[in-house]
Amino acid sequence: MTANPLRMAARTPGGSSPGARFPSVGSRRALPALRRLAAAAAGVLALSFAGAARADEAQQFELAKTRFDAGHYEEAVSRFAVMLDPANAPCDRGATEAEGKPCRITDPDLIERARGLAAAALVALRRTAEADVYIEKILMDNPSYAPNPAVFPPEVIDRFTAARARGRARIEEITRQKAEAQREARLRMARRREEERRWIAQLQRLAGSERVVERNSRWIGMLPFGVGQFQNGDEGLGWFFLVSQAVAGGTSIVSALALSSYENVDVTPGAAAGQNVDIDLLNSRIGTAADVNRVAFGAFATLVVAGIAHAQITFVPERVSFRPRPVPPPPPSFTAAPTISLLPGGFSAGLLGRF
Repeated sequence: MTANPLRMAARTPGGSSPGARFPSVGSRRALPALRRLAAAAAGVLALSFAGAARADEAQQFELAKTRFDAGHYEEAVSRFAVMLDPANAPCDRGATEAEGKPCRITDPDLIERARGLAAAALVALRRTAEADVYIEKILMDNPSYAPNPAVFPPEVIDRFTAARARGRARIEEITRQKAEAQREARLRMARRREEERRWIAQLQRLAGSERVVERNSRWIGMLPFGVGQFQNGDEGLGWFFLVSQAVAGGTSIVSALALSSYENVDVTPGAAAGQNVDIDLLNSRIGTAADVNRVAFGAFATLVVAGIAHAQITFVPERVSFRPRPVPPPPPSFTAAPTISLLPGGFSAGLLGRF
């Protein structure tokens, strides 16, 4: 059998056939099979959009597409025009046009498909000027759009080619603007990720340290040897008062012991087992030990008073310090989700993972 042109009439709901027709191949006997195949393909495509579009919008689209598949192009064009009219309110869940509630679809994918089918129906009705309006909107919104030859007849694809040639400059400008917008969006995303990374690093730093508050006491500040300075966090003066008071106090104690030893020397003649004691030398040593003791004790007392006074004047009620504490490790970056895809004659299930 040779291939003969098959004319698909643009029927009205009553069954009449105007003069506008699509050329195709096959015979009248092949029409039911072709339509069943097209309906099955359309059903698979519709199911693939079920996750992105709301059920009410998909229902509106399917109502119009059913008319298109049946060749009722006038009614299909009317329904597509209603759902693409920006003056109508968005579709409510479960609303249908049959209920007297015309509404517009908002899903970008459904809008693009509805415009394409409306343009195809208008080409079938020889209303090419109206079809070009839908085609130009498709190309302006999606400059990379390419009509599928398995869905659209050659006449419609030719209208897309002509429209793309007419608006080439505008399409290129829109493409440039979209590329620039995508670049800016990527930069904004990168900046947000960097800010989020710094924010997480700061949170980890704050979570990794524990704030410790130590209450100071004025009574402890009255202790000698730099205890008050150490309590206030002034370690330099603390070590100064500790060393200086220790040296002065030690010198005072040693000189007092030496003085006591010298004063207890028995100077009675013959008391030293025949040894004579040099009274002048002994008195000189007693005087030196007494002077050293007085100076050392005075220095010790002065340093003690100065240290306590300084500790009270510069008293710090509390000291804040930070000590590290363990931070739990971040959760694993791997995530997984099940996926189910409907295919002709069955379905496929899988697992989608992200590292």
